Amino acid sequence: ELTPSELIEWSMVTSGTMTNRLDRLEAAGFITRHRNPEDGRGFLIGLTEKGRKLIDEAVTAHVENQHAMIEVLNENERKTLDRLLGKWLGTFE
Repeated sequence: ELTPSELIEWSMVTSGTMTNRLDRLEAAGFITRHRNPEDGRGFLIGLTEKGRKLIDEAVTAHVENQHAMIEVLNENERKTLDRLLGKWLGTFE
């Protein structure tokens, strides 16, 4: 479970945008909101079973897409891609 503030920080959207998104996700049955026991004024956001199922489906589809994209590369191209992505990701550490 996360607070709306944590979600805002990770997604880099405004509080108004996050509120709108959370309202829509809650109405669709993907999340729940309940009072934060550590902060009676705040809420915690959690995934419902329906939300978890959607995440699982999205991750599975994403992995399948990655495999399909890499599948067309030969061994040398894969090594080059791996090296370049490693270099690129190193800039975030």
